[in-house]
Amino acid sequence: MEIEFNIIEDELIMSYSPSNGTRFIFEHFSKYGYCQIKRTFYVKKDLIKSNIDDSDPEETLSFCIGQVKDGFIAISQEVVMTKHRFFFSETIPLKHNMFIAEQNTSILAKIDQIIDGDFYVVDKENSTNGVPVEAYLDLIKCFPKKAEIMYYVQSRISNLLKEWLPECDKYQEIYDKHIDKKNKQLVIKNKEHFSRSNNAIELAQFSTAKEELEEMLSHPEGVIEKEWQKRIYSIIQLLYPQYIYSAREIRFKGIDKNDKQPDFILVDTNGFVDILEIKNPDVRLITKQASCRNNYVPVKELSGAVQQIEKYIYCLTSIENSQKTVLEKLRDGLPEGVNPQVVSPKGMLLIGRSKDFNEQQKRDFEIIKRQYKNIDDIMTYDYLL
Repeated sequence: MEIEFNIIEDELIMSYSPSNGTRFIFEHFSKYGYCQIKRTFYVKKDLIKSNIDDSDPEETLSFCIGQVKDGFIAISQEVVMTKHRFFFSETIPLKHNMFIAEQNTSILAKIDQIIDGDFYVVDKENSTNGVPVEAYLDLIKCFPKKAEIMYYVQSRISNLLKEWLPECDKYQEIYDKHIDKKNKQLVIKNKEHFSRSNNAIELAQFSTAKEELEEMLSHPEGVIEKEWQKRIYSIIQLLYPQYIYSAREIRFKGIDKNDKQPDFILVDTNGFVDILEIKNPDVRLITKQASCRNNYVPVKELSGAVQQIEKYIYCLTSIENSQKTVLEKLRDGLPEGVNPQVVSPKGMLLIGRSKDFNEQQKRDFEIIKRQYKNIDDIMTYDYLL
Protein backbone atom coordinates (compact mmCIF):
# COMPACT_ATOMS: atom_id res chain seq x y z
CA MET A 1 0.00 0.00 0.00
CA GLU A 2 1.33 3.45 -0.91
CA ILE A 3 0.00 5.30 2.15
CA GLU A 4 -0.16 4.08 5.74
CA PHE A 5 -0.87 5.87 9.03
CA ASN A 6 0.64 5.20 12.44
CA ILE A 7 0.58 6.98 15.79
CA ILE A 8 4.04 7.37 17.28
CA GLU A 9 4.07 8.96 20.71
CA ASP A 10 1.79 12.00 20.22
CA GLU A 11 2.17 12.37 16.44
CA LEU A 12 0.22 11.05 13.45
CA ILE A 13 2.77 9.74 10.96
CA MET A 14 1.92 9.20 7.29
CA SER A 15 4.28 6.81 5.48
CA TYR A 16 4.30 7.23 1.70
CA SER A 17 5.79 4.63 -0.64
CA PRO A 18 5.21 5.84 -4.22
CA SER A 19 5.56 3.22 -6.94
CA ASN A 20 7.93 5.46 -8.94
CA GLY A 21 10.23 6.22 -6.01
CA THR A 22 10.65 9.30 -3.83
CA ARG A 23 12.96 11.34 -6.03
CA PHE A 24 10.13 13.49 -7.47
CA ILE A 25 9.15 14.57 -3.94
CA PHE A 26 12.52 16.21 -3.32
CA GLU A 27 12.38 17.76 -6.79
CA HIS A 28 9.04 19.38 -5.84
CA PHE A 29 10.54 20.58 -2.57
CA SER A 30 13.32 22.31 -4.48
CA LYS A 31 11.01 23.78 -7.11
CA TYR A 32 7.83 24.67 -5.16
CA GLY A 33 8.71 24.33 -1.49
CA TYR A 34 6.11 21.60 -1.02
CA CYS A 35 4.84 18.40 -2.66
CA GLN A 36 1.24 17.49 -3.31
CA ILE A 37 0.47 13.82 -2.58
CA LYS A 38 -2.62 12.34 -4.21
CA ARG A 39 -4.04 15.88 -4.56
CA THR A 40 -4.88 15.63 -0.86
CA PHE A 41 -1.81 16.05 1.33
CA TYR A 42 0.50 19.07 0.96
CA VAL A 43 3.77 18.14 2.66
CA LYS A 44 6.97 20.11 3.19
CA LYS A 45 10.52 18.96 3.81
CA ASP A 46 10.44 19.94 7.49
CA LEU A 47 7.62 17.45 8.10
CA ILE A 48 9.83 14.47 7.19
CA LYS A 49 10.40 12.08 10.09
CA SER A 50 12.80 9.15 10.38
CA ASN A 51 11.53 6.32 8.21
CA ILE A 52 9.32 3.72 9.81
CA ASP A 53 10.55 1.16 7.29
CA ASP A 54 14.31 1.42 7.84
CA SER A 55 14.94 -1.53 5.54
CA ASP A 56 13.94 0.55 2.53
CA PRO A 57 14.50 4.21 3.43
CA GLU A 58 14.83 5.45 -0.14
CA GLU A 59 11.44 4.07 -1.18
CA THR A 60 9.42 5.29 1.84
CA LEU A 61 9.14 8.74 3.36
CA SER A 62 7.33 9.49 6.62
CA PHE A 63 5.67 12.80 7.41
CA CYS A 64 4.11 14.17 10.60
CA ILE A 65 0.63 15.30 9.53
CA GLY A 66 -1.18 15.59 12.87
CA GLN A 67 -1.05 15.64 16.64
CA VAL A 68 -2.74 13.42 19.26
CA LYS A 69 -4.29 15.15 22.25
CA ASP A 70 -7.17 14.44 24.66
CA GLY A 71 -8.20 11.28 22.82
CA PHE A 72 -8.38 12.88 19.36
CA ILE A 73 -6.10 13.03 16.33
CA ALA A 74 -6.00 16.61 15.01
CA ILE A 75 -5.14 16.67 11.30
CA SER A 76 -2.84 19.54 10.34
CA GLN A 77 -4.79 22.20 8.45
CA GLU A 78 -1.67 23.14 6.48
CA VAL A 79 -1.27 19.57 5.29
CA VAL A 80 -4.87 19.08 4.10
CA MET A 81 -5.37 22.75 3.15
CA THR A 82 -8.75 23.21 4.88
CA LYS A 83 -10.37 26.22 6.50
CA HIS A 84 -11.75 24.16 9.36
CA ARG A 85 -10.04 21.67 11.64
CA PHE A 86 -10.65 17.92 11.37
CA PHE A 87 -10.45 15.52 14.32
CA PHE A 88 -10.64 11.72 14.51
CA SER A 89 -11.03 9.67 17.70
CA GLU A 90 -7.69 8.17 18.62
CA THR A 91 -9.26 4.67 18.63
CA ILE A 92 -10.25 4.87 14.94
CA PRO A 93 -7.68 3.16 12.66
CA LEU A 94 -7.02 5.62 9.83
CA LYS A 95 -6.74 4.40 6.25
CA HIS A 96 -6.00 6.17 2.99
CA ASN A 97 -9.57 5.81 1.69
CA MET A 98 -10.80 7.92 4.62
CA PHE A 99 -9.01 10.89 3.04
CA ILE A 100 -8.76 10.13 -0.69
CA ALA A 101 -11.72 9.32 -2.95
CA GLU A 102 -11.87 8.26 -6.61
CA GLN A 103 -9.55 10.12 -8.96
CA ASN A 104 -7.53 11.49 -6.03
CA THR A 105 -10.37 13.63 -4.70
CA SER A 106 -9.70 15.07 -1.24
CA ILE A 107 -12.60 14.03 1.00
CA LEU A 108 -11.76 16.52 3.74
CA ALA A 109 -11.51 19.39 1.24
CA LYS A 110 -14.99 18.59 -0.10
CA ILE A 111 -16.48 18.41 3.42
CA ASP A 112 -14.66 21.63 4.33
CA GLN A 113 -16.60 23.48 1.63
CA ILE A 114 -19.99 22.79 3.21
CA ILE A 115 -19.38 22.94 7.00
CA ASP A 116 -19.30 25.99 9.28
CA GLY A 117 -17.14 24.65 12.11
CA ASP A 118 -14.66 22.02 13.18
CA PHE A 119 -15.47 18.44 12.15
CA TYR A 120 -15.20 15.44 14.51
CA VAL A 121 -15.33 11.76 13.52
CA VAL A 122 -15.93 9.69 16.66
CA ASP A 123 -16.11 6.09 17.80
CA LYS A 124 -19.13 4.38 19.36
CA GLU A 125 -18.29 5.47 22.91
CA ASN A 126 -18.32 9.16 21.90
CA SER A 127 -21.07 8.97 19.27
CA THR A 128 -22.97 11.93 20.75
CA ASN A 129 -20.04 14.33 20.29
CA GLY A 130 -19.55 14.18 16.54
CA VAL A 131 -20.19 12.18 13.37
CA PRO A 132 -20.06 8.41 14.10
CA VAL A 133 -17.33 6.67 12.14
CA GLU A 134 -19.94 4.36 10.55
CA ALA A 135 -21.75 7.39 9.11
CA TYR A 136 -18.44 8.86 7.92
CA LEU A 137 -17.63 5.63 6.06
CA ASP A 138 -21.10 5.68 4.49
CA LEU A 139 -20.46 9.27 3.39
CA ILE A 140 -17.24 8.15 1.67
CA LYS A 141 -19.22 5.61 -0.33
CA CYS A 142 -21.30 8.47 -1.75
CA PHE A 143 -18.30 9.89 -3.61
CA PRO A 144 -18.67 9.02 -7.32
CA LYS A 145 -16.60 6.20 -8.80
CA LYS A 146 -15.19 6.11 -12.33
CA ALA A 147 -18.26 4.32 -13.71
CA GLU A 148 -20.64 6.89 -12.25
CA ILE A 149 -18.60 9.78 -13.64
CA MET A 150 -18.55 8.11 -17.05
CA TYR A 151 -22.33 7.54 -16.97
CA TYR A 152 -22.87 11.16 -15.94
CA VAL A 153 -20.74 12.53 -18.79
CA GLN A 154 -22.49 10.25 -21.27
CA SER A 155 -25.93 11.39 -20.05
CA ARG A 156 -24.98 15.09 -20.35
CA ILE A 157 -23.70 14.59 -23.90
CA SER A 158 -26.71 12.48 -24.88
CA ASN A 159 -29.12 15.16 -23.59
CA LEU A 160 -27.49 17.65 -25.94
CA LEU A 161 -27.46 15.34 -28.96
CA LYS A 162 -30.66 13.26 -28.58
CA GLU A 163 -32.71 15.75 -30.63
CA TRP A 164 -30.59 14.95 -33.66
CA LEU A 165 -29.37 11.48 -32.67
CA PRO A 166 -32.30 9.65 -30.98
CA GLU A 167 -30.14 6.58 -30.24
CA CYS A 168 -28.23 8.68 -27.68
CA ASP A 169 -31.27 8.89 -25.42
CA LYS A 170 -30.50 5.54 -23.76
CA TYR A 171 -27.57 6.96 -21.78
CA GLN A 172 -29.81 9.07 -19.54
CA GLU A 173 -31.69 5.91 -18.53
CA ILE A 174 -28.40 4.09 -17.84
CA TYR A 175 -27.26 6.91 -15.55
CA ASP A 176 -30.63 7.09 -13.74
CA LYS A 177 -30.62 3.32 -13.09
CA HIS A 178 -27.10 3.49 -11.69
CA ILE A 179 -27.99 6.33 -9.29
CA ASP A 180 -31.22 4.60 -8.23
CA LYS A 181 -29.34 1.38 -7.41
CA LYS A 182 -26.71 3.29 -5.43
CA ASN A 183 -29.34 5.20 -3.43
CA LYS A 184 -31.25 2.01 -2.60
CA GLN A 185 -28.08 0.37 -1.27
CA LEU A 186 -27.38 3.42 0.90
CA VAL A 187 -30.95 3.49 2.27
CA ILE A 188 -30.73 -0.21 3.19
CA LYS A 189 -27.39 0.39 4.90
CA ASN A 190 -28.76 3.36 6.87
CA LYS A 191 -31.83 1.37 7.92
CA GLU A 192 -29.63 -1.45 9.17
CA HIS A 193 -27.46 1.01 11.12
CA PHE A 194 -30.51 2.72 12.62
CA SER A 195 -32.04 -0.63 13.54
CA ARG A 196 -28.87 -1.72 15.35
CA SER A 197 -28.67 1.57 17.24
CA ASN A 198 -32.35 1.46 18.15
CA ASN A 199 -32.06 -2.12 19.37
CA ALA A 200 -29.14 -1.17 21.61
CA ILE A 201 -31.15 1.68 23.16
CA GLU A 202 -34.19 -0.55 23.76
CA LEU A 203 -32.04 -3.29 25.24
CA ALA A 204 -30.53 -0.83 27.72
CA GLN A 205 -34.00 0.43 28.70
CA PHE A 206 -35.46 -3.03 29.27
CA SER A 207 -32.35 -4.29 31.05
CA THR A 208 -32.48 -1.38 33.49
CA ALA A 209 -36.23 -1.86 34.05
CA LYS A 210 -35.76 -5.60 34.67
CA GLU A 211 -32.98 -4.99 37.20
CA GLU A 212 -35.12 -2.42 39.03
CA LEU A 213 -38.13 -4.76 39.13
CA GLU A 214 -36.02 -7.65 40.41
CA GLU A 215 -34.62 -5.41 43.14
CA MET A 216 -38.12 -4.26 44.16
CA LEU A 217 -39.46 -7.82 44.25
CA SER A 218 -36.56 -8.95 46.43
CA HIS A 219 -37.56 -6.37 49.11
CA PRO A 220 -41.25 -5.54 48.55
CA GLU A 221 -41.87 -4.73 52.19
CA GLY A 222 -39.59 -1.69 52.06
CA VAL A 223 -41.72 0.26 49.55
CA ILE A 224 -45.01 2.00 50.39
CA GLU A 225 -47.97 1.16 48.14
CA LYS A 226 -48.23 4.45 46.24
CA GLU A 227 -44.49 4.57 45.53
CA TRP A 228 -44.60 0.91 44.51
CA GLN A 229 -47.40 1.54 42.03
CA LYS A 230 -45.65 4.60 40.59
CA ARG A 231 -42.40 2.75 39.99
CA ILE A 232 -44.13 -0.29 38.56
CA TYR A 233 -46.13 1.87 36.15
CA SER A 234 -42.92 3.39 34.73
CA ILE A 235 -41.83 -0.14 33.84
CA ILE A 236 -45.20 -1.07 32.32
CA GLN A 237 -44.95 1.96 30.04
CA LEU A 238 -42.13 0.20 28.16
CA LEU A 239 -44.47 -2.70 27.33
CA TYR A 240 -47.38 -0.45 26.33
CA PRO A 241 -45.87 2.56 24.51
CA GLN A 242 -49.24 3.36 22.87
CA TYR A 243 -50.29 5.10 26.09
CA ILE A 244 -49.16 8.72 25.95
CA TYR A 245 -50.66 9.87 29.24
CA SER A 246 -51.75 8.47 32.61
CA ALA A 247 -53.67 10.05 35.49
CA ARG A 248 -53.29 8.81 39.04
CA GLU A 249 -56.30 8.15 41.27
CA ILE A 250 -59.01 10.31 39.65
CA ARG A 251 -62.14 10.21 41.80
CA PHE A 252 -65.60 9.80 40.29
CA LYS A 253 -69.04 8.70 41.49
CA GLY A 254 -69.99 5.03 41.45
CA ILE A 255 -73.32 3.25 41.14
CA ASP A 256 -73.19 2.35 44.84
CA LYS A 257 -72.90 6.09 45.70
CA ASN A 258 -69.29 5.54 46.81
CA ASP A 259 -66.41 7.29 45.05
CA LYS A 260 -64.31 5.18 42.71
CA GLN A 261 -60.59 5.75 42.31
CA PRO A 262 -58.63 3.54 39.87
CA ASP A 263 -54.86 3.35 40.32
CA PHE A 264 -54.25 4.66 36.79
CA ILE A 265 -56.47 5.88 33.97
CA LEU A 266 -54.55 5.55 30.70
CA VAL A 267 -55.02 7.44 27.43
CA ASP A 268 -53.65 6.12 24.14
CA THR A 269 -52.58 8.06 21.03
CA ASN A 270 -56.18 8.14 19.74
CA GLY A 271 -57.57 9.43 23.03
CA PHE A 272 -59.20 6.15 24.10
CA VAL A 273 -59.36 5.56 27.86
CA ASP A 274 -58.34 2.32 29.65
CA ILE A 275 -57.82 1.39 33.31
CA LEU A 276 -54.80 -0.12 35.07
CA GLU A 277 -54.83 -1.60 38.55
CA ILE A 278 -51.62 -2.59 40.33
CA LYS A 279 -51.82 -4.94 43.30
CA ASN A 280 -49.06 -6.25 45.52
CA PRO A 281 -46.91 -9.21 44.46
CA ASP A 282 -47.72 -11.20 47.61
CA VAL A 283 -51.43 -11.55 46.69
CA ARG A 284 -52.40 -15.20 46.19
CA LEU A 285 -54.13 -15.85 42.86
CA ILE A 286 -55.55 -19.38 42.82
CA THR A 287 -56.21 -22.13 45.33
CA LYS A 288 -53.22 -24.10 46.58
CA GLN A 289 -54.96 -27.39 45.98
CA ALA A 290 -57.04 -28.49 43.02
CA SER A 291 -60.70 -28.43 43.99
CA CYS A 292 -64.07 -28.28 42.30
CA ARG A 293 -63.64 -31.34 40.06
CA ASN A 294 -59.83 -31.17 40.00
CA ASN A 295 -59.62 -27.53 38.92
CA TYR A 296 -57.67 -24.68 40.44
CA VAL A 297 -60.00 -21.72 40.96
CA PRO A 298 -59.37 -18.02 41.65
CA VAL A 299 -59.21 -16.90 45.27
CA LYS A 300 -61.24 -13.90 46.45
CA GLU A 301 -58.30 -11.45 46.14
CA LEU A 302 -58.08 -12.08 42.39
CA SER A 303 -61.86 -12.17 41.86
CA GLY A 304 -62.24 -9.00 43.94
CA ALA A 305 -59.58 -7.13 41.93
CA VAL A 306 -61.26 -8.10 38.66
CA GLN A 307 -64.68 -7.10 39.99
CA GLN A 308 -63.21 -3.77 41.06
CA ILE A 309 -62.01 -3.03 37.51
CA GLU A 310 -65.30 -4.21 35.98
CA LYS A 311 -67.16 -1.79 38.28
CA TYR A 312 -64.86 1.11 37.32
CA ILE A 313 -65.58 0.43 33.65
CA TYR A 314 -69.32 0.14 34.23
CA CYS A 315 -69.42 3.45 36.09
CA LEU A 316 -67.44 5.24 33.38
CA THR A 317 -69.69 3.95 30.60
CA SER A 318 -73.10 4.27 32.30
CA ILE A 319 -72.87 7.32 34.59
CA GLU A 320 -72.69 10.51 32.54
CA ASN A 321 -71.39 12.75 35.34
CA SER A 322 -68.63 10.28 36.23
CA GLN A 323 -67.48 10.13 32.62
CA LYS A 324 -67.56 13.91 32.33
CA THR A 325 -65.49 14.32 35.50
CA VAL A 326 -62.80 11.96 34.25
CA LEU A 327 -62.59 13.43 30.73
CA GLU A 328 -62.28 16.99 32.03
CA LYS A 329 -59.39 16.05 34.30
CA LEU A 330 -57.64 14.15 31.51
CA ARG A 331 -57.77 16.97 28.94
CA ASP A 332 -55.31 19.19 30.80
CA GLY A 333 -52.52 16.64 30.51
CA LEU A 334 -52.97 15.65 26.87
CA PRO A 335 -51.19 17.10 23.82
CA GLU A 336 -53.11 19.51 21.63
CA GLY A 337 -55.38 17.68 19.20
CA VAL A 338 -55.86 14.57 21.37
CA ASN A 339 -59.33 14.43 22.94
CA PRO A 340 -60.02 11.77 25.59
CA GLN A 341 -63.03 9.53 24.98
CA VAL A 342 -64.62 6.56 26.71
CA VAL A 343 -65.32 3.89 24.07
CA SER A 344 -65.40 0.26 25.29
CA PRO A 345 -62.59 0.80 27.81
CA LYS A 346 -60.41 -2.15 28.74
CA GLY A 347 -58.86 -3.00 32.07
CA MET A 348 -55.37 -4.27 32.89
CA LEU A 349 -54.41 -5.90 36.17
CA LEU A 350 -50.95 -6.58 37.59
CA ILE A 351 -51.15 -8.87 40.60
CA GLY A 352 -49.35 -11.67 42.46
CA ARG A 353 -46.62 -14.13 41.48
CA SER A 354 -46.77 -17.18 39.23
CA LYS A 355 -43.19 -18.49 39.33
CA ASP A 356 -44.18 -21.46 41.53
CA PHE A 357 -47.19 -22.57 39.45
CA ASN A 358 -47.19 -26.18 38.28
CA GLU A 359 -48.25 -27.00 34.72
CA GLN A 360 -51.95 -27.46 35.58
CA GLN A 361 -52.00 -24.23 37.58
CA LYS A 362 -50.49 -22.38 34.62
CA ARG A 363 -53.19 -23.77 32.28
CA ASP A 364 -56.03 -23.07 34.72
CA PHE A 365 -54.78 -19.54 35.34
CA GLU A 366 -54.80 -18.85 31.58
CA ILE A 367 -58.40 -20.11 31.40
CA ILE A 368 -59.37 -17.90 34.35
CA LYS A 369 -57.87 -14.85 32.64
CA ARG A 370 -60.02 -15.41 29.56
CA GLN A 371 -63.30 -15.40 31.51
CA TYR A 372 -63.46 -11.64 31.98
CA LYS A 373 -64.71 -9.81 28.90
CA ASN A 374 -63.56 -6.30 29.87
CA ILE A 375 -60.13 -7.29 31.19
CA ASP A 376 -57.58 -7.01 28.39
CA ASP A 377 -54.72 -8.52 30.38
CA ILE A 378 -54.09 -10.01 33.82
CA MET A 379 -50.34 -10.05 34.43
CA THR A 380 -48.34 -11.52 37.25
CA TYR A 381 -45.04 -9.96 38.27
CA ASP A 382 -43.22 -13.01 36.93
CA TYR A 383 -44.94 -12.53 33.57
CA LEU A 384 -43.76 -8.92 33.63
CA LEU A 385 -40.18 -10.07 34.26
